[in-house]
Amino acid sequence: MKQSGENGLTLMELLITVTILLIIAAVATPLLSGSLDAHRSGLARARLYQEGLVLMERMTRNTRNTTYLQIPNNHTPTRNMLAVSNLVNEDNDFYFNDPLFPRVDEDFGDQFMNAGYGIKGVDDNGDGTIDNTGSQTDDDEDGVFDEEILDGVDNDNDGNIDEDLSTDFTKDGKTGIRGMDDDGDLSVDEQSNPNPLRDEDEDGSKADEYVTFYLYTHDSAAKTLREIVPSRTGGISTPTSNVILSTHVTDFSTTYYRPDAANYPRISISLTLTGDDGQSVQFFEYVYPRNILQKTGKKVR
Repeated sequence: MKQSGENGLTLMELLITVTILLIIAAVATPLLSGSLDAHRSGLARARLYQEGLVLMERMTRNTRNTTYLQIPNNHTPTRNMLAVSNLVNEDNDFYFNDPLFPRVDEDFGDQFMNAGYGIKGVDDNGDGTIDNTGSQTDDDEDGVFDEEILDGVDNDNDGNIDEDLSTDFTKDGKTGIRGMDDDGDLSVDEQSNPNPLRDEDEDGSKADEYVTFYLYTHDSAAKTLREIVPSRTGGISTPTSNVILSTHVTDFSTTYYRPDAANYPRISISLTLTGDDGQSVQFFEYVYPRNILQKTGKKVR
C-alpha cells in the first residue's frame, strides 16, 4: 500500500509502464532502421550521381573544346572509348605573342603523333585491327593516307573532317594558308622555300608540334573508366598519364553522327554508374566539338 503523503509508482503501475515502453520500442526499431537504411541508400545514390556528373563534365568539356576528334568516327560510329586532342601548346607559341591565345596542334606534319598510325596501340577506326599495316601517316587507319585538307570540310566524303592531313595541311604549295601571314610577323609565306610542305605555322621550325590526346577507355569487368594520355612515341604502351577516374562504371559508349548540310559533326556520350548496393544512375549528352571547324588553318567562310 502507498502510504499517505508518499509519491511514486506501485509495482503494477511500473510493470504496465515498462510493458508500454517495450511495445513502443518494438514498433519504433524497424521504422528507425528503415529510415537509416533509406538515408544511407539515398546518400550513396547522391554520391554516385555526383561522381557521374563530374565524369560527364570532364569528358564533354574536353570534347567540346577539342580540335581533333579521333574516336569515335564515321568508320565505326559507336565505340566504348573516346579520344580527343587535349590542346597542348608543345612549341610554346602564341597568337600575337599573347599568352592568353596559345597556338595548339598547328604544325605536326603528316602524322598526329611521332609513333604514327593515329594513336599507337589503339584501334582508331574500330575495324578490329590495331595499327593497321601500311603507311604510318594514315592517321585514321582507313587504308588511304594524307587524303584530307585542313578546311573544315569532309574532302574524301567518308563522314569525318580533317582526320588525315598531309605535310602541306592546305595542299596549296605554301606554308600555312597561301597568301596569308599565318604567324603575324608581317611576312607572307616566308618559310615556303626551299621546302613548302612542312612549316605550317611559319615559325621557322618544321613539324615541331604533335597532337596529344585524352583517351577514355572502359574496362567492363573491372567497372573502371580510365583517362590515358598516350606518349608521342610509345602510344598507350608508355603513356604520360594513366588515371582511373571511376570504379563504378558498368556501361560507357560514344556515338559519332556524321555532318551533313544542316548539321555539324556531333557525338553522344552515354554513361552508367552502379553502386555497391546495385542501384544505378545513367547519363546521356550530345556534344558538338566546336573547334573542329575553328582550328589553326581554317579558312573563314
